[in-house]
Amino acid sequence: MIQLLEDLKRYFDNKEHPTKEEIRFQRRLSEGGFPIASVHRDDLAESGYDVECISDTDMNELAGRMADDYCSLLFWDNLKSVADSLEFPKVRNSYCPSCSSKYIRYDAEGVWHCDECGLDWSDKRYVLVEFPEESSYFEERDMGYPSFSSADNGARYVPEFEYIQHFDRTPDKAELFRPVCWPESQVLMGREDCEPVQDEKGLKDFGTSSLWVPVKYKTTER
Repeated sequence: MIQLLEDLKRYFDNKEHPTKEEIRFQRRLSEGGFPIASVHRDDLAESGYDVECISDTDMNELAGRMADDYCSLLFWDNLKSVADSLEFPKVRNSYCPSCSSKYIRYDAEGVWHCDECGLDWSDKRYVLVEFPEESSYFEERDMGYPSFSSADNGARYVPEFEYIQHFDRTPDKAELFRPVCWPESQVLMGREDCEPVQDEKGLKDFGTSSLWVPVKYKTTER
């Protein structure tokens, strides 16, 4: 069925002088819907059913009920899981990373608030993820920036939004940092809990003499 629809679309796309009816079919085939699967009589036969006694009306009823069940039980979870595995990009901050609500707002302090679940997060905050079994997900996708002062050589500073979305939990305040650039970083130079930005990507994004600073220090954010 999927191949048939693709062949039909290719056929109408290649017609030099399509009729009005053919143009209408072409538009319908190009509206953006992509079939996932179909059910065939052969599928029933392989499962032991007598397909000689099953009408087209019966098949349509079966297909409709299977589609309803799939959409209500599995569709959205599978869509997100497979799309994430294919690393499809998302529009950040158009929804809450925890409950996916679109009822979010941005305040003057640079913090996002979800009116559905009450979650707060910021684009300017990063979570220090220090355990390999947790940081590897972000490292494989080149998310965030490496930490060189942690005992874990795979530690990374990960955007708070991506951290919450991946782990479905809010980070501890002690794990939250923000990049502070020169000259604001000058007063914090030498503090043991402030790590210099040293990686190539971090230096390009934040500049030389920039620091990873715990959020407890009230300094200018970037």
